[in-house]
Amino acid sequence: MVVILVGSLTGILIWRAWKAQEGRPQGQPSLTQQPQTQQPQKVAPSPSPPLLSPPSPPSPHQKANRPSRPSVAAILCYHDLAEKGSRYSVTPQQFEAHLRALKANGFAFLTVSELMALLDGEWGDAVPQRVVAITLDDGFRSAYTVAFPLLRKYQAKATLFIYTRWIGETKNALTWAQLKEMAQSGLVEIASHTVTHAYPAKLRRALRPVAYQQRWLWEFQASKQTLEQRLGITVHGLAYPGGQVDETLQHLAKQVGYAWAVAINPKPVTPRCDRYALPRFGMDRTISISQVLDWLHIAPKTSRHAQRLIRLAPSPSPSGKRRRLRHP
Repeated sequence: MVVILVGSLTGILIWRAWKAQEGRPQGQPSLTQQPQTQQPQKVAPSPSPPLLSPPSPPSPHQKANRPSRPSVAAILCYHDLAEKGSRYSVTPQQFEAHLRALKANGFAFLTVSELMALLDGEWGDAVPQRVVAITLDDGFRSAYTVAFPLLRKYQAKATLFIYTRWIGETKNALTWAQLKEMAQSGLVEIASHTVTHAYPAKLRRALRPVAYQQRWLWEFQASKQTLEQRLGITVHGLAYPGGQVDETLQHLAKQVGYAWAVAINPKPVTPRCDRYALPRFGMDRTISISQVLDWLHIAPKTSRHAQRLIRLAPSPSPSGKRRRLRHP
């Protein structure tokens, strides 16, 4: 009786153990089996992506030697580019020779607004050591037919000073479509040369002071507004007709909202120059490229036109009021 009972209990235990083994998920250790301790598998680290090393900061020696201003900066004033023209015109061959020689001598071509940013320290670290700004006055069609293709050829920039009443009026004048194409090229800056190109010296003799001031206020405002509306641009600069400038004109140019203005005065441009009487070298067909390079490296000399400009260059008068310079 006892034997039968013990055997029955043993059978029941064996049956329960078998059922438990049957229902255990595969891989799970049985109740009687000790779980094996698995060693953690070593995974090889994935290679890190290559990192670009940041540029090393400049040393104090490099900072000290880094130029903050160009060593040479000048503005050249051209008018018509033609084989036959006035005494102030330059032939297309001469103009290209000037561009080619300036580029070969390491000059960077900037617009006048870019030159102002450079002199004001707003140009960044890459400061060119030799800078020239090419300007063309009045709005002769040769600015489009001659100068514009050459600017593209030499990747040079220029600033055009336009007196608005002349545009589209004669075959020698630019059209508004030509001006717009140049303005959108990224190579040409358009600036004001007033509405009628009246000469300050003549108006000063003909008008009373109040009327003189009102006339120039209109000339500066209307030309700026017309250029901006017709071309969809912002006009930053002004060229005084004839290169003539006085304190009234300087005050009005600033009042109207111009950031700078140019006259005619054969001197390099420096940070100390008055932003509303910037000097320019007047160019004509009697001036050789060697003289241009002498101007930019040493001092203006020779050439009947250059000597005339030097004689007429504005100098401070005892009263400090009037500075006169005749030029087309």
